[in-house]
Amino acid sequence: MVKIYIINDNYKLKIFFLIISLVLIYIFSIDLNFTNIPELEFYNNQTLKLLVPSKRCKPPAYKTLYLTSDYKNDSNKIIKKYKIVDYKNKKNSYITYYSDNRELEQYKYLLFKQGLINSDSIFGDNNFYFTLKTTKLLKYNKSFVLLNHFKKFDLLFNYEIFSKDILYMMYLNMKKIFKKEYNYIPETYNYPNDKDIIEKKFMNYTLDINDLWLVKPKNDFGGRGIQILDSFKNISKAEFLITKYITNIDLINYKKYDLRLYILISGLKPLRIYFYREGLVRIATNNFTLDSKSINNKFIHLTNIKINRKNKDFIVPNNTNIEKANVWNIQTYSNHLKNIHVNYEKIRNNIKDIIIKSIISFYQNLTLELNQNNLNDINFYEILGYDIIIKDNYEPILLEINSHPSKIIHNNLDNIIKTNLFIDTMNLIGVSIFSKNIITKKLFKYKKYDLEDHINNALCELTRPRGDYELIFPLKTNINTYKKYFRNINCKENELFWEKIKKNSDRI
Repeated sequence: MVKIYIINDNYKLKIFFLIISLVLIYIFSIDLNFTNIPELEFYNNQTLKLLVPSKRCKPPAYKTLYLTSDYKNDSNKIIKKYKIVDYKNKKNSYITYYSDNRELEQYKYLLFKQGLINSDSIFGDNNFYFTLKTTKLLKYNKSFVLLNHFKKFDLLFNYEIFSKDILYMMYLNMKKIFKKEYNYIPETYNYPNDKDIIEKKFMNYTLDINDLWLVKPKNDFGGRGIQILDSFKNISKAEFLITKYITNIDLINYKKYDLRLYILISGLKPLRIYFYREGLVRIATNNFTLDSKSINNKFIHLTNIKINRKNKDFIVPNNTNIEKANVWNIQTYSNHLKNIHVNYEKIRNNIKDIIIKSIISFYQNLTLELNQNNLNDINFYEILGYDIIIKDNYEPILLEINSHPSKIIHNNLDNIIKTNLFIDTMNLIGVSIFSKNIITKKLFKYKKYDLEDHINNALCELTRPRGDYELIFPLKTNINTYKKYFRNINCKENELFWEKIKKNSDRI
């Protein structure tokens, strides 16, 4: 009898602890998802502007968030062209976002003005995330990421995919097959992969003004660690690139410059690439020269804003001095070229060609993570920063691709360009309301997208306001041109989407 009593007592104890555990889990889950949102008490008054899906959109298609900008003068045109409605929370649904990216601090007030709720929890029921931890989240809890297919993350790829060495490796892989078409990156060598070639070519190299080379760290950014090669023995990095220094370059006011352009990949299956019409022209602070005495002057040879801001001659752009400043926008650059009888449209078209080819060269690697983790790419988007230099014959050359282009606002010009970029991105990717309060079920539950859903989602995306974004691939006019570069890549979503584009291009 004693033995039976002990067993029953243990059983009761287990039941007790099970109930307590379930209660604690429930309370903890409520805390994770809801009570850690400081502004939650205001959510019943959350008023948002929502874009009504076009009649051409097919299921799944829902109203999506529509943000406005004080820096745009075309809002009336947009409202006339698209149906925008005010949405006041009457069903206890709301939109929240999470951000741990310090660069986005300046956007929080903007989002607050638009009626959005800031969440402190990365595990909450947030509609979108500005975080550098997406890759970690995927590894930590795939079910969390897939909890609801209306979640949006601003990071799809491992940033290492866009490191300088992998960029060049992918480029070379394509160049072996398409020698004439892939010719937009300077001659480059990768150490230690190309150790034998490098040692043979550069072991006895001494500084030669007529044959200059740059040494670049593989994963640094902002111009850090870049130096002009003077002797192979002076290289201290264990891993680096040696790349041909382009010296026959176009100049602005006798100074070196490059372009920082923004690209949006809104999805991979099917692939959609958008080019942002505005961008930054970054101009060095000292006149360009190849004088050997000035060869190590970073204010001559590097255009990065972080570096040149340290020069006392750096001129911050404002409304009155833009043409004298060390940072321009693309519109000012286009006007400058027009004044010297150069066609910017031709340059821009060549840049678009570089962008499309470079992304296709990565395409198989980019889709690998999606396929391996069985993810829907409707959850993800990516903004890339392309650094382009222009030769003296106005041929564009790709310097590097940044998977995390700076979002920090330094001046009024930055504010206008990056705010509009942020707003246009949010409007285009399509953020939908789905969150509900704790006493009701979720408005939408996660479901696995099928092939038709992916196509319908992509087609509906093409009907949303784009702002300064321009779809550059796929287009009816260029699908056949770039199709050959997808060699041996089997993607039914692309093939079906391309067929739809060809048949309905007049509507897109």
